[in-house]
Amino acid sequence: MYLYNQFRQPKVNHGLYKISCVIHNGEHLVSIINISDICRSVHLIPKFGPVVPHEWMSSTVLELCSSFFVNLFSDRHA
Repeated sequence: MYLYNQFRQPKVNHGLYKISCVIHNGEHLVSIINISDICRSVHLIPKFGPVVPHEWMSSTVLELCSSFFVNLFSDRHA
């Protein structure tokens, strides 16, 4: 599992929390966890500028994008 920084204050303009990958020595920090430790999944929205990079696809965006917003408007557990 990729590790991300803890939530801070939500962004004022849209109320979403920004998270960023924890990087150590230029690599994503990862951890192996027990499946029983997973509480729920979340929907992540990649943070990008005026144009989405062409190399981002659903299969690569977690590796290529370093910051995401947590989508508070999508709750698959409600």
